[in-house]
Amino acid sequence: MPVPAAPAYPETTRRLQRAAVAAAMIAASMLAACSSDNDGDDDLDLIEAFAVVGQSDFLGASPNRGGGAGAGTLAQPLGNVATDGTRLFVADTANNRVLGYSAIPSTDGVAADIVLGQADFTSNVGATGRSRMALPASVFIGEGRLVVADSGNNRVLIWNSVPTQTGAVPDIVVGQSAFDGSGSGTSQTRLAFPTSAVIANGRLLVADQNNNRVLVWNSLPTTNGAAADIVLGQPDFVTRVADDEAEEMNRPASVWSDGFRLLVADSGNHRILAWSLFPQEIGAEADYVIGQSDFSRSSPGTSASTLRTPFGISADGTRIYVADSGNNRVLQFDSFPIANGVQASRVFGQNQDSFSAATANDEDQDGVVDDTPSAGTVSGASGAFIYNGVLYVSDRNNNRVLLFPQ
Repeated sequence: MPVPAAPAYPETTRRLQRAAVAAAMIAASMLAACSSDNDGDDDLDLIEAFAVVGQSDFLGASPNRGGGAGAGTLAQPLGNVATDGTRLFVADTANNRVLGYSAIPSTDGVAADIVLGQADFTSNVGATGRSRMALPASVFIGEGRLVVADSGNNRVLIWNSVPTQTGAVPDIVVGQSAFDGSGSGTSQTRLAFPTSAVIANGRLLVADQNNNRVLVWNSLPTTNGAAADIVLGQPDFVTRVADDEAEEMNRPASVWSDGFRLLVADSGNHRILAWSLFPQEIGAEADYVIGQSDFSRSSPGTSASTLRTPFGISADGTRIYVADSGNNRVLQFDSFPIANGVQASRVFGQNQDSFSAATANDEDQDGVVDDTPSAGTVSGASGAFIYNGVLYVSDRNNNRVLLFPQ
């Protein structure tokens, strides 16, 4: 089938519009409820990003821009990025590293300033050790610390201060007794392919994906291999069964908390679990579910109230953002749930007028994958992190991170 013609407005005009939005956002530090229309068709309404990381422009999609790893390239970034409003860190999963940017990018394709997990910007082989990484899935900044879910090494790395130089080594490792270990396990001190780790109100939370659980440390670990205090999704620390009840999980991929509430992207059950009050007991049941009409259900779907393999999740205290990976979109929910099966209010990556679209890189929304992505489309969105009025989307299959104004 022929590739549909590009939108009628020139790319130059569209880039100038995005640059103007970016400049206003950086100057004010926050934009409220801002969106942009697709310039090519008045019948379509795709929100456009104002900057892209990992590619030189919005049309690029190849890993490492079709060449080797560099300071400005990405390969399969998986989970949420991290920022404190000034600096940005990206888990560059297939390059086995984390990239750090000293300022929030406002133009396309900027180069990183530091790299962690590799000795330089051109190396990308995975390994185990204090200065190495293997398939890091996500990164988080909280309470002055940097946390990396180093999935391939079955561990979480913690820097007691946010690194400012290439090669800075972590202070603490969780999931292993020492920095030279990488084996998986199911216990109070072991992990199996953790994909998300965050800090909230003095706690460490980890989505322990292959153990079908979330682990909670009630205080931040100060020694290697510290034991978790609470497990969610399982009745104890040695069970790893996948299921779909309110107290069960199936391959949880991401966690978010403000210290008082908790959200878990329960990827294998195509749902988000929500606790209105932070759970204090092992195996505590979730209060509400998003993506399903009730608990004990795990069917994927494409609508304003259903999900397909959700991976990344975050919130700004009021609104919830979900990287709905299997539907190639990010959904926005305008409030925390007080009932099951709530509906999204906004969508990124697909036409806002219809929550039934799910094709990757489909700017004209004809159900056919386009030859190239655009500023308004995604493919396998696996991270959605909101901070200071900017939504950062890890667009995994397009090997990039998109920045959207809010």
